[in-house]
Order: sequence, then C-alpha cells, then structure tokens
Amino acid sequence: MNNRLGHIISELRKKKKLTQKEFADKLGISDKAVSRWETGNSYPDLDMLFRISKFFNISFENLLTARMVDDGTDDELTQNIFKEFRKHSQKIKRIVLAFIVIVIIFIITIIFTNSYNRFKVYQVYVESKDFEGINGIYVKTNIKDTLTINDLKIKNVEINDTDTVSVDLYYIENNKEHIIHNYSSLDNIVFTSYQSYIKIKDLSKYLDNIFIKVTIINEDNEINEYKGKLNFVLDFSNNKIFLEEENENFEYEYDTLSAEEIKEILLNNGFEELTENILSKKSKNYSINFLADSNIINYTFEKNNLENMYSINLNRMILEVYIYNNDNIEIEHYQYNIKKQKIIKCITGICNNYEEAMEILNDKILNLLKK
Repeated sequence: MNNRLGHIISELRKKKKLTQKEFADKLGISDKAVSRWETGNSYPDLDMLFRISKFFNISFENLLTARMVDDGTDDELTQNIFKEFRKHSQKIKRIVLAFIVIVIIFIITIIFTNSYNRFKVYQVYVESKDFEGINGIYVKTNIKDTLTINDLKIKNVEINDTDTVSVDLYYIENNKEHIIHNYSSLDNIVFTSYQSYIKIKDLSKYLDNIFIKVTIINEDNEINEYKGKLNFVLDFSNNKIFLEEENENFEYEYDTLSAEEIKEILLNNGFEELTENILSKKSKNYSINFLADSNIINYTFEKNNLENMYSINLNRMILEVYIYNNDNIEIEHYQYNIKKQKIIKCITGICNNYEEAMEILNDKILNLLKK
C-alpha cells in the first residue's frame, strides 16, 4: 500500500518540530489518529484534510492527490473531483468578491450622501446705504451653521460710551420680523445654529431673506434704527468629485497692493482725499469713490436716464452692479466674480452687461492699478 500522504504529513509535522501529540492537540484529535495517518493505516477525511492544508499552509489539492494515490482511486475520478473542487472554490471566490464590492459601494454611498455638497462657504456683505465696511463669512456644514460678521460700521454715526446698542439678526415672514439672534455690540458678531432663538437648524434656507438691524438709544433716549439686508455670495462648495483649479489667466497689481499704495496711485491721478479713508474723483458725468478701510471702489454714473452704480471689492475680486430707473426702482442687480469671469448671483434683471461694466471700470480706474 502506498503511504504518500502519511509521509507528507510526517515531514510537515517534523519541519514544525511538533510531536504527534502536539500536532494532534492542534487539530483537536488523538495522537493515535496522527500515528495511523503517518503509518498509512488510515486517512484523514476531506474536512480534516482541508484543516491540515490550512495548518501547514500548503495546497489542499496536493494532499488530496496524495490520498487518491494512496487509496488507489483511478485518475479519471481524481480529475473529476478536482474539477468539482475548483468549480466550487471559484464560485465561493466570486461570491466573496461580489460581497466585498457591494460593501465598498455601500460605504462609499453613505459617505458621499453625507458629505457631498454639505460644506459651503459664503462671503457676506450688506445691501444698505446705512452701513459700510461689512465683511463676513458664513460656513454651512451638515453639523451646524456659523455666521461671522466683522467691521460692522454705520455711516456718519459715532457711537458714544453712553449709547445703548442693540443688534438684531432676523428674517421677515408674513410681514413680521422673526429674531434669529440679538447682540449688544457691533463687535464680534458670531452666530451658530445652536444659538438661534427660533431654533434654526439650517440657516441656508433663509439666506435670501436675512436682515440686520442696529438700534442706538442715546443718553437723551432718542432712538435711531439702521437696517440692511445681508447678501450671501457662494465662494466654495464641495459639490465636485475633483476640485477644479481657478482661472488665473490674468492678474491685477491690486492683488498685492496695499490700501496705502492704492491711495498714492489714485492721488497721483486726480483723486481728492475727502477723509483719511475716502478718496473721490468727480466729473459732470460720473463720480468715483475709493473706501480705503474696506478696499472697495464705487463708480456711479447716469446713462440713458438710468442711474448705474458699480461696486468692486478688491479683496474678494467681486463686482456688484446696481441699476435704477427714474423712480429709483432697482431694475438690475447682480454679482460678478472677476477672476472666474462669471456671474455668481443674479438678483434682479437679466444680468448680462458685465462685459460693458468691466470695460468701463478698466477705462476709468482699474487700468491705473494694472501691472
């Protein structure tokens, strides 16, 4: 009788420096069973043969072949067993692979659903003739919203230490003001969704209808109110699988110029210094103001009985266009990203004269600041 399988098991056991009893203990059997295998008096069944192959980290097919030779099984039957075994193994592998793929797709779907377009950053400024120099940022995530407003200043108003100041952040619905939050100072206005008096979970639902109101009561109990609508301009959103590099085909000198350097250039080109922070140039047809504290240029002129105002923020490279008719009704209002060369928000009108607006601004002032 052949004893090929017993010889293989014996050699593998000895290589691992195991006694028959130690090897038997590893498999949970008696040492007599191991002895019978190695002497050829019996054979492990298929399940035990598979366990042995895993224990010694060798091919199950090699052990099965050895047993077939020892057992005298003819070659045709051996080949059929191998074919069935391979077929069964491949089927298991395909099932396992399909399961892994499904799990990966499920995990990616969950991550994508919970993160895609859930992080947004907005630049914030105010639409009002009462305020100046407002710079803010609003960050929306799927956990909480945060709004921060800096440099909140009221035009031509000096606040004394004896004045009482109240700042309301609110939205209007059904002609009624709904207070989102209240502050007692113009400094450090920071709002998160956890602070809301009306338990706002998602501030972004109200972005087109959020206002700010400053109430000042002086020592004579005189009350003055100043209101403005907050404007939110989307600056970033994780709504792309791959981030696109911004268009940087052109660059202006004022990307790096300080406010003082810009003031010097403008003073050398016919601008008048009205105050420390305001430079102005006026003619019969137009007026230009440079607000040094906020790096904003306002260009106002009349054309075809329409009042036009172009306001360009040199820090954010955002142009805002306002056009009013004779009744002072706004007929055009939009924001244009100069670097990306695209409309970022159309508020009123058809918003399609940005090329003309940029041509006018370049001709009147921006060419002075170009490299």
